[in-house]
This record gives sequence, C-alpha cells and structure tokens, in this order.
Amino acid sequence: MMATPPPRTRGLVLVADDDPVMRLLMLEMLSQVGLDAVEAVDGVQALARYQELAPDLVLLDVEMPGMDGFTVCREMRRLETHPVAPIIMVTGGDELESVTRAYEAGATDFVSKPINWPILGHRVLYVLRASDAITRLRIADAQHRAVLAAIPDTFFRMNKDGYYLDYEQGHEASDVFSSDLCVGRHLNDVLPPEIARRMLDKVRAVLETQRISSLDYELPVTGGAAPLRARHGEHAVAPPVRHFEARLVATGPSEVLGLVRDISERKRTEEQIRRLAYCDSLTGIPNRQAFLETLEAELVRSRKGNKKFAVLFMDLDAFKRINDTLGHDVGDHLLMAVSERLRETTRPSDLVSRTEVGISNLARLGGDEFTILIPDLERVENALNVAHRVKEAMRRPFQLDDHEIFVTASIGISLYPEDGEDCNSLLKFADTAMYHAKSCGKNNAKLYSSSLTMQIMSHVQLEVGLRKALQNDELYLLYQPQIAVASTRIVGVEALVRWRHPERGIISPTEFIPLAEETGLIVPIGEWVLRTACRQAMDWQVLGQRPLRVAVNLSAKQFKDENLTQIVLSALHDTGLPAHLLELELTEGTLMDDARATMVTLEQLRGIGVYLSIDDFGTGYSSMNYLKRFNVRALKIDKSFISGLPQDSENAAITRAIIAMAHGLKLAVVAEGVETGEQLVLLEEYGCDLAQGYHLGRPSPPEIIAQMLGDGAAAAIAAS
Repeated sequence: MMATPPPRTRGLVLVADDDPVMRLLMLEMLSQVGLDAVEAVDGVQALARYQELAPDLVLLDVEMPGMDGFTVCREMRRLETHPVAPIIMVTGGDELESVTRAYEAGATDFVSKPINWPILGHRVLYVLRASDAITRLRIADAQHRAVLAAIPDTFFRMNKDGYYLDYEQGHEASDVFSSDLCVGRHLNDVLPPEIARRMLDKVRAVLETQRISSLDYELPVTGGAAPLRARHGEHAVAPPVRHFEARLVATGPSEVLGLVRDISERKRTEEQIRRLAYCDSLTGIPNRQAFLETLEAELVRSRKGNKKFAVLFMDLDAFKRINDTLGHDVGDHLLMAVSERLRETTRPSDLVSRTEVGISNLARLGGDEFTILIPDLERVENALNVAHRVKEAMRRPFQLDDHEIFVTASIGISLYPEDGEDCNSLLKFADTAMYHAKSCGKNNAKLYSSSLTMQIMSHVQLEVGLRKALQNDELYLLYQPQIAVASTRIVGVEALVRWRHPERGIISPTEFIPLAEETGLIVPIGEWVLRTACRQAMDWQVLGQRPLRVAVNLSAKQFKDENLTQIVLSALHDTGLPAHLLELELTEGTLMDDARATMVTLEQLRGIGVYLSIDDFGTGYSSMNYLKRFNVRALKIDKSFISGLPQDSENAAITRAIIAMAHGLKLAVVAEGVETGEQLVLLEEYGCDLAQGYHLGRPSPPEIIAQMLGDGAAAAIAAS
C-alpha cells in the first residue's frame, strides 16, 4: 500500500496532454489561479504520475497516443488504495457520445475545446473546493461515529417531573452516583435541594423552548458520594468538591436527554489560565490587563488617602530596526533582557508595595512598550529620577549571544490627579508625553502637559483637512522654470504642489508633505500632481507654446507602489503628453532603499520613455556603482551646495566634482537654488547644464510660465 503523501499548501494538478502547447497554456492558467502542476505527455506517463504523486486533480485529454483518456480515467478509478481525485476530461468536441463516455469512465467533469481559459481556471477551483468539501464531510462523519461510540461521559433520561428514567455511566466518568441510586428516583432524592431545584427548572425550560441548555454545579465529596477511583493503581486524594456540567436536550414533549461531564480539571485549568492571563508570555512580567487592574486599584487607594502617583510609559527607540536587521528572535531576547534590567533598576522604594497575587507595578503593554507605576508621589522630581535611572540603565549595552546591542528609551510621565483621574486618561497622556520625548530627539523623558494634546489635536485636524483637500480642490500646482545655463533658454519646469486651506490659508509643503508621507495620502496626491502637470504641459502646447518638459517629484511610497508604471502610462495616455516630456525626480534614499526592486521599477519606467533624474543629489548615499546601474538621465545638485557659492570654496569644489563626475557618466546636471547672477556665472564656468532658482524664476502659476515662454527666458530672468 502506498504511503499517504504529506499535506500540501497549494493544490497539485496533473496535466495529461500530448500537445505541448496545450500543456503550456494549462500550466500558465493553473499558475494564475494559484495551483501547482505536473505534466504527462501520454496516457502511460499520466497513470504512472497519478500513482506516484497523488495529485489533487487531473486534467486529462481524451486523444492521446498509446492509451486514450477514457482508458486512463478507468485505470485511475481502479486504484482502490489511491485517494479519489476529481478528473476533468478535455474533449475535442461537445458531442453527447464523448461526454457520456467521459462520465462512464469515472470523470468528475468535462470541458470541450476550444477552451475558455479564464472560465476553466474558475472551474478547476470549484471542482477542487467541491472535492475538498466531500472529503471533509467523510472525515467528519467518521469522526462523529467514533465519538458517539466512545464518549466517556454519563447519559441520563428524565421526565418533566424530575424523575430519572435511565442513567448510563460513561466508562471514564467520575460521577458520584450509580444507576442503582438514580433510576426511578426523583432529583430531590439524588441531588442537594438547591441543585435539584435548578436542574428541574432547567429541564422544564428546555422542554418549553425545545432548545439545548446547560447547567454547571458543584457536589461535595462527602456522605453518600462514592470515593474517587485512583488512576493507575495509585490512591487519589479527592478534592473537597467536584464540578459538573449537565447539557440537556429535549427528546419529546415531556422528556429530556442529559449528558453529564466532570469538569473539575477544566475548572482548575481555567483558574490557572486566569492567572497566566495576567502574565506576559515572553518576558514573564505582568501584562496590560494586570497593569490596568493594578492602576485601577491604585486609583481607588489614592483617592481614599488623598495621595498622588505617577505613570511612566517607556518605549524603546528604533526597536523595529533591530527586528528588521537582526531578526525577531534577537528582538525577543532583547525584550526579555530589557524586562530583567527594568526589574533590577526599579527599586522597591520607587514602586507600589503589595502582597496580593497578580499585583505588580512593572508591566509590558505589548511590543517594546513598558509601564511603571510610582505610588505615594511626594514630588514630581521623584518620578523624573526614576525615569532618568531607567534611561541610563537602557543605555548600557545588551550582550545577546554574539550581538552587542545598544538601545535607548523614550519615557512619558503622567501624574494623578493633575493629568487625569481615570486609567485611560493617565495611560493615554503618558503615551502622548512619550511620543513628545521621541520627537525631541529620543532618549528623553518628558512630563505630560495639556499643550501636547493641543499639538496632537492640531496634527489630527490637519490630517483630516488633508484627506478632504483633494476632493475639495484645495490643492494646486506652481511651476518653477529650468533654464539651459549656456543659452538661458527655458527647457523645462518643475511642478510644485501647494495647499490653500479654507481656514488657515496657504500651508507650507514642509508641513503637509511629511504628513502625507506618514499617512499614505502622498500616493493619491502624487497621482493628482502627475496628471495635473501632464495636462498643463499639453495646455501650453495647445496655446502655441513650444514643447516643454515637466518634472514631477516621486516620493518613496509612490515609487514602491506596484501600480506606479500603470499610473504613469494612464496619465500620459489620458493627457496626450509625449513620454519624453515627463521627468520623474527620485531621491537617492528612494533609489537605494531596495536596489533589486529599484532596478525593476526603473526598467519599467525607462521602457515607457520618461526622463528620469536624481533629486537633491549629494545629500544621500548613492555609490558610483549603483549610479551607473540606475541609468538615469540627470542629477540635480542640492541647493545646500549652491547657496554658499561663490564664496564657499568647499561647496564650490564639491559642486565642480559632481558636475565632472556626472558628465563622465554622460548625465546632465541641474543646479537647484540659484539665487544670484554670480552663482549662475560660476555654474556656467563649471559646465553645469541646467539651473533653477529664484534668480531664474520663482514657482509661478501656469499663466506666468506661459508669459515667460512668450517673452523669452533672458527677459524673464532680467525681470526676476
């Protein structure tokens, strides 16, 4: 007998067809619907692979050399030791005779040529699901029969008046009664009065509603109760009480069937689980639930005693980086080491002293977030001192196997009753103060203040406004001209997004662009900028202006968007702008984030024909090797290098070196932030190709750019 193959995570389909093209198409179709496949070129090989691989489904062609599909199908069905797999026959036509022969041979389904491939993919998935459902039903049926045959618990039948009609003790039941004590007797003669009353009420309720119901009760192991049987020949000591569950179901208008189970062990386990529920499984210290209960108890105590306390909320700085670079195992070991160091650092005199089980002051809320409760606070400085000790303790290196890890911590502090008088407020405000500590440079401890909440509310309101900005037409574009340094002729513009808020007026991009990046709104905003800029470039041409290249910045999130290529293609198609007149600007950091994925995306964009450039060059970390591989068209020197020219000799040397290096790689160079005529003259001397900046033209509305194109670049520069 063949061994049962291990379970597969993806369905395996056997494709049997002598036509290689049909096999290739079927393999591609199966891949599209998430299935694996193996091939067979004729009937003999198909039968052999069916026995060897035990596929989940077979796609079987009728016309094959040596052994046709009908014969192969019959042979597969004769393999009694093999799990029954669905077989879909592929016939050359839909004539009734072929269909009839397919089913007579044991086929599950059939398809006719020519094949509708998308429909076939869904059909295969449907057949697989149906086969899986049948298999699970068979397994469930066998399991149910086994359960009914071997159930260890006690059954009884009882009438509506509370008399036992039958009582069968299960073979492993630890019931305290026997059938002789129960059959023919009333509940009151068998169970304690209160339990008997509850049981009879439950019996009558089940008969009235015809619904299954259950009842938990305890029985003391005393008096007429039979002693507990010892397991494995040992003398067992009976607990003082046992817990039982009786499940009742109506079997007629005046009779119920009951199943009685000893749940004493379950109750003990539940109690143990309840205790474990208050302990963090990774670090062994109390978890969020335990801390919240501790905090609630401290609130009650401090109210009564008119005392103060502090909540410290600690978060490790850059913990995600450790997980990403060294792996989650190292991250988990670090959290355990942090917990142990926190235990050592927070002296008993700093913390709540309690003897009750489950009460603690140090807790892990989740991830790399920890809390500390400091009761009986006399001065705020005491809480700050504890926070300082914790910060210093975290700064000491952690030695984990072969890794020496350095971390810092940011801590937020809230005070009772000044900052809040309930658990949620105190924890929330401590969390707010912690994020403020992070924003102040990390490795900080900050007290909560109401102004922090105002900052957060302002941030939230700005986010809400930004989400509405697109649909309310509050965003608009300005365009800054780029000129050819040698001729002072305008050759392109850079599109710059602006936001006109209905209440706050013009909001700086330095304020809302980071927020858009943080929230992911940069993706729809970026698509709007792309389409608007392309449309405007075409409008200028329609007005009789010469073709002009328009540059659009791509954020890191946009560049990683799997739909980026399609978005660019759609924008070009819908606006009619030629691809070579669209320039996409990317930063060094974006390009270097994932070099392999970057190369794929850049290749797709180059295939479209758009102009690619690196923005803010010199502020990132691109290597020359990667710069060659990226195969972009231009570099834009960051304005921080241009601003000091011509006086700053170091910036001058760097600028000259970048221009020479770029020309060596056959790249054009654009200088950003040109603000004086002296800078423009020097850049021309260095051989810089293009320039932009306030000296050459400020970010302007489309009509001003149109005027500049009509007047000529030189006149526009003179006017600026």
